[in-house]
Amino acid sequence: MQTDACDVVHMVHQMRPGGIETMVFDIVRHSRHPSRIFSLEGTAQSLQRGWPGLAAVADRIEGFDRPPGLVPKLVIRLARRLRELRPHTVFLHRISPLLYGGLAARLAGVQTIVHVEHDVWQYADPRRRKLLKWSARVVRPVHFAISPAIAEALEDMLTAPTIQVVPGGVDLDRFRRRERAPARMALDLPLDARVIGTAGRLEAVKGHRVLVSAMRHLPGDVHVLLVGEGSQRESLLALANELGVANRLRLLGHRDDLESILPALDVFCLPSLGEGLPRVLMEAQGADLSIVASDVGSVRQVVDPSTGRLVAADDPTALARALIESLAAPPTPGACRAFAETHFGIDRMVAAYDGMTPRRMQAA
Repeated sequence: MQTDACDVVHMVHQMRPGGIETMVFDIVRHSRHPSRIFSLEGTAQSLQRGWPGLAAVADRIEGFDRPPGLVPKLVIRLARRLRELRPHTVFLHRISPLLYGGLAARLAGVQTIVHVEHDVWQYADPRRRKLLKWSARVVRPVHFAISPAIAEALEDMLTAPTIQVVPGGVDLDRFRRRERAPARMALDLPLDARVIGTAGRLEAVKGHRVLVSAMRHLPGDVHVLLVGEGSQRESLLALANELGVANRLRLLGHRDDLESILPALDVFCLPSLGEGLPRVLMEAQGADLSIVASDVGSVRQVVDPSTGRLVAADDPTALARALIESLAAPPTPGACRAFAETHFGIDRMVAAYDGMTPRRMQAA
């Protein structure tokens, strides 16, 4: 394990493909500060096997392989490592890093500790809400929220907090409008079909069952792509077979090249049952795609109101109706991209995170 000092540590529960983790990945790559990523679960090797794209920051990832359950000794391990690295700032993304990493950062004497909250649906569980309040009271971090709605919810749960809203941003140079035909041919999709896609972990909260259920209400020339991997894969395939739509459903598994898949789509769909501020919607609009999404969390703040459509969560019929309307009335080329360029550039987000850490003085 390397012992070189760094300015910043970002701590996550597990560095696996997802919105939070992709945001951390982008911040570390674009930050002006020497930065590292601590993953409470997994090892550096196992994390990179599950996400090959992490090779770009392989020398800056450390996995602590936390076992299930409460692990008090992890606090000591993290504190020891933080003392070795001597970062000025530690960013704790969500509740588990706030608990373990926050206590460790206090023990290690870290100067600035920032809790970053990406969603609040998890705090419907009273035990998690109680843990948040206790951790925040003991660790006393600065609080970041990625949307005003999340900040407002945190203010309701915590005693007199100061919440700084730092909206997400994405690398729009990576996500842009490209030719559709080559993208379709690379995926072996019919050039004359209409294609709806989504990207995210195949877990229940992401609502993929709603989208698959909606397929029975969609015309026969409409195909659906699911990008991502997770525990729901087999049940989604079984549902598609049951509904007779399996021939129009493609599960692509985890992909690090989403920018090459989005151009194959006509519409991007996010059927989630719960969300924070989904980065994938920023990326899709950067690729000039219109959006159909569940009206949950802070989704409304990400979707262009002039080109996107929002529907109630867990309603396959309403979702199908919105998808049909979106396919029938595509926006003017460039409109969705223009919205993304106005609102989702990565520079503003990275600058806000970098602003918490002064430049390290160079030795004479």
